[in-house]
Amino acid sequence: MIAFRCFYRKRHDFINGKQLRLYCLSQNPSDDAICVVYITGAVDAFTTVDLIAEKTEGTARRFCIPDGVGPDQLRDVMLAWLERPESNLDFAATLLVLGALEDSYGCS
Repeated sequence: MIAFRCFYRKRHDFINGKQLRLYCLSQNPSDDAICVVYITGAVDAFTTVDLIAEKTEGTARRFCIPDGVGPDQLRDVMLAWLERPESNLDFAATLLVLGALEDSYGCS
């Protein structure tokens, strides 16, 4: 139990925006796979939490991703968002995915 607590004391971001951008722009298929899996995994986690909150707490959905949006489109949206001058690529990549998701597919 002590080892478990020590592991979670520090905040660890797997990758930041700079690293995600490099993976997504790489011509290496393995890097592209890391990019797509990272983004779709984060989107899946955020939309799952969104759905759970809607079903259990009655809150309005935060994200409205249209049917047919696939991993390649999510990557393109993310890359466009990372290229904006106001995007801080030193932030955790998950926070940047959240920002892109809210901007591009927020329910309003």
